[in-house]
Amino acid sequence: MKSVDDHWQALVTTALLGTDRREPPEAPQLIADLVADTARTSASERMLALVAATTAVRRAGVIPGPLLDELAIPDGDDRRPCVPAAVDRWHHITVSWPVLEDEWMLTLVTAGWRIAPELLPAMLVRHRSDPVRRTRVMVGAGSTGRWLVGHLPDLAARHPNATVTPEALAELPELPIAPELAQLVNWPGAESGGVLAQSLEDGTLGHPHRAMLINLLARVRADALLDIADILDAVDSISPGYGLATVLGDLATTRHRMLDELST
Repeated sequence: MKSVDDHWQALVTTALLGTDRREPPEAPQLIADLVADTARTSASERMLALVAATTAVRRAGVIPGPLLDELAIPDGDDRRPCVPAAVDRWHHITVSWPVLEDEWMLTLVTAGWRIAPELLPAMLVRHRSDPVRRTRVMVGAGSTGRWLVGHLPDLAARHPNATVTPEALAELPELPIAPELAQLVNWPGAESGGVLAQSLEDGTLGHPHRAMLINLLARVRADALLDIADILDAVDSISPGYGLATVLGDLATTRHRMLDELST
């Protein structure tokens, strides 16, 4: 007697060959009974009826597994999840301006946001081996982060027993900036932007200084960013520093928008 599984394999073979080359296979009695009262004149119609009936029988014959424990939900968190624009910004800076990620996270926590759930898996994987940044993620995630790691061990930290000081968690890491540039960190944007633009235009600053200039713009005072961006965007297009000025202007604009999206 042909089994339901044997009949299913015969249907698969017929489907591959096509009903114009092979008639639908004869069905076992319990399936034939399901389609016997229908009037289908073409082989393709009979084939579709047999597939539907066989699928129903195969699914009905599955033995249910044991009951699973009800999935617990994470504890409540009164903090609002960060807005969609901030979610998109995190993806942007981790690809284009990773130097800003620490400030993104510290600003989020300080402003009273929590990490949007859709960001958590990527963040937990990204910082599995970095105790400081990992701890910041868990602070920003709250109970949802602990719940997610509890259900998905692959997201657990690689160094769960690492010691992290409160100072390390709360402070931005120091970035190397030459003393002659470091003095610009606390200048108003019109002044610091003017110095940078002039130095880029006359070639005093160029691509050899790129990494240090990026560090500088990641640490200048927040209220200077828009002025700096505007001034850098106005650098003469024929000057040797125009390309670098465009890059730095994008960084300043990105950082300003990042902080604005996370402001209360």
